[in-house]
Amino acid sequence: MKKDKKNRDGEGLKSSIPPHTNGAEGKKNLKRKAPQAEQKQEEAEADKSELPVNEPDKKTFSEGRFHDLGLAENVAAHIHDGMGFQAPTHIQREAIPVVVSGRDVLVNAGTGTGKTLVYLAPIVNALQGARKRVNRTDGTYAIVLVPTRELCVQVFLVAEKLVHRFIWLVPGFLMGGENRNKEKARLRKGITLLIATPGRLLDHLSNTNSFKIDPLKWLVFDEADRLLDLGFDKDIQSILSLLNQKQAASKQFKESERQHILLSATLDERVNKLAALSLRNPATVGLPSKEEAPVEQSKHTSVEEVKGKPQEPSEDEEEEVDDGDEDEDEDNLEADEKPSNGHTDYNIPSQLIQSYYKVPCKLRLAALLALMRQRSSSTKTGKLVIFFSTCDAVDFHFALMNDFQLSSAPGSKKEPFLESKVFRLHGNMPQKERTDTFLQFGKASAAFLICTDVASRGLDFKGVTCIVQYDPPGDPAEYVHRVGRTARIGEQGEAIIFLQPCEMDYLAELKKHGVTLKELPLPQLMDALPSDGKKNKYRKAEQWTSIEMHPAVSYMNLTLENFVAKGKTGEVNDLAVKAFNSYVRAYAAHKAELKPIFQVHKLHLGHVAKSFGLKSAPQLIGKMGMKASKKAKGGRVDKSRERNAQGTTKRRRLHAAVMEE
Repeated sequence: MKKDKKNRDGEGLKSSIPPHTNGAEGKKNLKRKAPQAEQKQEEAEADKSELPVNEPDKKTFSEGRFHDLGLAENVAAHIHDGMGFQAPTHIQREAIPVVVSGRDVLVNAGTGTGKTLVYLAPIVNALQGARKRVNRTDGTYAIVLVPTRELCVQVFLVAEKLVHRFIWLVPGFLMGGENRNKEKARLRKGITLLIATPGRLLDHLSNTNSFKIDPLKWLVFDEADRLLDLGFDKDIQSILSLLNQKQAASKQFKESERQHILLSATLDERVNKLAALSLRNPATVGLPSKEEAPVEQSKHTSVEEVKGKPQEPSEDEEEEVDDGDEDEDEDNLEADEKPSNGHTDYNIPSQLIQSYYKVPCKLRLAALLALMRQRSSSTKTGKLVIFFSTCDAVDFHFALMNDFQLSSAPGSKKEPFLESKVFRLHGNMPQKERTDTFLQFGKASAAFLICTDVASRGLDFKGVTCIVQYDPPGDPAEYVHRVGRTARIGEQGEAIIFLQPCEMDYLAELKKHGVTLKELPLPQLMDALPSDGKKNKYRKAEQWTSIEMHPAVSYMNLTLENFVAKGKTGEVNDLAVKAFNSYVRAYAAHKAELKPIFQVHKLHLGHVAKSFGLKSAPQLIGKMGMKASKKAKGGRVDKSRERNAQGTTKRRRLHAAVMEE
């Protein structure tokens, strides 16, 4: 047993997370040797990955205990005392008994409702109570598929806490960006509960002979909709085929004895096909009665038949990141996918306050900085997550926000414009930097995270009070996942989106899904900006006929343009040019149902340039913008300009010939 304990302590994030970022790792042996009372106290202090609550909220949490859901007393006690959860959420109360019963199950729930425990708790419950004690050398008993690397780390950390009292159960993870040889070594020793991204899992299933899946009894698809959004459908089919082949050759278990669990915040045709492919006579949890049963191949059994409890739709708790071994480029948006379910209501927490700013294009950067300055103070707590459409945009704004300084008064020393620390997260970052950002932002009490949609699902950052969608999402369904990073498990939250005047029809699109936003006054926001190095004296917005006349706006735009042009020997300017370029490409790549709203030919490229601190659109970028416009307009405008250009060239040649004569 001591050998198992030592081996398990060496598992986990050792290869990804530097020792100084994982203080809990060095304390594990001491915790396991401590008396039970001391152990409970330390475990409660160490748990910061999911959001424990002191006062159960009846809108989010149900009555009763985890023990009432069919979990063993020692498992339920650990969830309550060791992990700090006072009561199960509604979705946990509905789904856990179904999973415990051994049925395949499809769970449909919103963000921030605790879906991770829906499958982890029953799996750990069964493994710790097995008649024959589970040994890591047996092989892998459970595989959890997640779409992104950050979510892989997060689920692993939750699993690690959940098995803390059961030291013979060994959790581990496989994901792109990690060292394959180290992963093979961990698989050779044995991993009982494995969390993996599809690409890397398929790699090891195909090429790692020491990967033993003979005893596999659980296969979980977490954030199934996102798995399909990222194009993992073929990988998943290959994984299922390989698992069936390998287990068919084993005498220990049969594929028919394997339980499949699929969790998704949204349901569409692709998710239904995956459910039909992987689930056998599944129970469904969290589906409103007015919707049709999503799986076409078989009849569904409601939760009432298993538990006798009424179904209540709920919200969920996980997030998402990316997979594969190569860095992905998030500018490559898939425009040919089928539209989302157009008129189904989004499952958004009732305690979430949703609003928007109507911002002219050339004032977008100033407005964002005003909002961040307003929320940035050493006396305030709370974290903001700000979503951008491309990796290049994240890199530019990250450099700007960390280096931009401004004098509070004429002649005074320049000071950082923002007091709170700024982090970034996107799919093109090195894996170690991504993991460090994930952990450090999670521990911060007040900070900003600027990111792409790589952080829009499943990630559970404690203390996020506001979500800002600086760039509207390219996929209609992505709105609900972005705002789901706040107002989690009964907490309060705020969501703000920036819309240009030409994008206001997006409000009607959201209204189709039951989402109504309140407009916030932009002039009052701009009052947070300094004017000519001093605090803005103009507090009454009614004295200006347009927001562009606000003295703080013109001063801030001029200051930003000078900073971008001169900062770090042109580095910031280069980042701004790349960000401009990728913004135009992403704008032209919105999903089909949003293209009538986000039309690239309506963009004023000069104003877009100012939103990146550029004085004008560079010639190269302007041409690339024209290509996007050509695609959106079917080439009519560009062909016209091409004909005009050809005519001008001919006239110049004729004029030159006449002059020579």
